[in-house]
Amino acid sequence: MPDDTSLPVREILQHTACELRYAFVRLSAPKYSSFKANKWLVAIKLSPKMDAEINGGVGSTGRSTTLSAAKYFNNWAFGSVGSPGGAVDAKGTRDVSITFKTSSKELISNPKNQLICPVDSPRAHVLTEHLGIGEWLIRLVEAKDTAMGALAKLDSPTYSSQIFVKFNGNGSFTYSFPFGTAFGALSGSYDMDEILLITLSPDTSSSTLVVQTLPVGGNFKDGPDRVTVTSRVNAQEKLDTTTNQQSIINAIRNLPR
Repeated sequence: MPDDTSLPVREILQHTACELRYAFVRLSAPKYSSFKANKWLVAIKLSPKMDAEINGGVGSTGRSTTLSAAKYFNNWAFGSVGSPGGAVDAKGTRDVSITFKTSSKELISNPKNQLICPVDSPRAHVLTEHLGIGEWLIRLVEAKDTAMGALAKLDSPTYSSQIFVKFNGNGSFTYSFPFGTAFGALSGSYDMDEILLITLSPDTSSSTLVVQTLPVGGNFKDGPDRVTVTSRVNAQEKLDTTTNQQSIINAIRNLPR
């Protein structure tokens, strides 16, 4: 697994939350009232994938001088080292992912000053640079208000950022001696694919319904009661579904062609 220098999870999460907070605060202005900036659930998903491969091989060539008529001979085995010899090829893959959930209301109010912005870190990483999520949301709101107004509403906007880092190394040696040659080769690669996915879903969990209850025990003299209950529309499940759907789309796009 990559260390904090290669994958600074804290800085990536903190920077993303700060950008989202700036965006929601700006979208709280009256001219963006149709967006309802404090009525969104937010999921931040980080999915790094690591692939490692190592290739190695050894071999030798030589001749015998005990017999004057003896021909040259090779010690060899099938391999991928380019010359007679033996080889080994090892590959491995590791996938991890984590989803952090919050809400635009929590980000805007920032209770107890738990979110420190801007991020102060000596480590530089592409995903801790400016993502542009705020500009993207503002463009969407302005486009919706101008093009369709109240005829349309924003539903589950997503934002995805992906970086791919690849390391390669190789080396070889050849040793010559009076009766032949020995050689070896070693190569390896390490690939790291990092995907940051931000998903927004309307927060409908606070909506209420007023319902009429049935009378108890057939007693109608006081009439049925009216009670207020919380809506059973599960906004969290919708957020999970949208996040998983976008993750599947990203995986399909990354399939080799």
